[in-house]
Amino acid sequence: MRLTILNDNVPSKGLLNDWGWSVLAEGKRRFLFDADTRGEVLAHNSKVLGVSLENLDFAVLSHWHYDHYGGFEYIAELNPGLSLYAPPGGRIEGLKVVEIHSAGEISEEIWTSGALDGFEHAVGVETPSGLTAIVGCSHPGADRLTKAILKVFGYEKAHLVIGGFHYPSRRTLERLAGMAEFIAPAHCSGDEAKAYVRKNYPEKFVEVRTGSVLEV
Repeated sequence: MRLTILNDNVPSKGLLNDWGWSVLAEGKRRFLFDADTRGEVLAHNSKVLGVSLENLDFAVLSHWHYDHYGGFEYIAELNPGLSLYAPPGGRIEGLKVVEIHSAGEISEEIWTSGALDGFEHAVGVETPSGLTAIVGCSHPGADRLTKAILKVFGYEKAHLVIGGFHYPSRRTLERLAGMAEFIAPAHCSGDEAKAYVRKNYPEKFVEVRTGSVLEV
């Protein structure tokens, strides 16, 4: 599976950037996880990075905050009627919102954690390297979301956890390190959290920014 970071808080030369998070996942299925704040960011960056946002199999919204769903109107223009798996509480014109309440299968080898606290969910994807967990802002806790994904699949440890960790405590990061081989803090994780993982778990730390491409 290939993960292309279409937008993260950290910029890269030649790419548009703002406060937000969006990842294109390409494996057995092609899906977009979150859609940043603006469609023009996704349009520009996908063109520069050489990836298409058309013909997606589905999309995922972690939670209903604008820095995660703002670009979905653009995605709807490219993929009218596309299924968007999201917690309850909103709608996007042109997309078919499938409300997520409990853990379950979205597609082959792709599962949702269920909406923790009724608010936010994460997805897990099985790959040859193991389980990859993709999170949005982790308001319920990056460790709780990861634990929920591991429980769904019956894994003891994830290969990779990537996404926003919402300025986590050191204790949360330590628990997360015990659950994952690699950790890629992004978006709202904060510089302090990144520095803590880099210093204390250098073998686990994966740096990502707008335009990063990871092969899992």
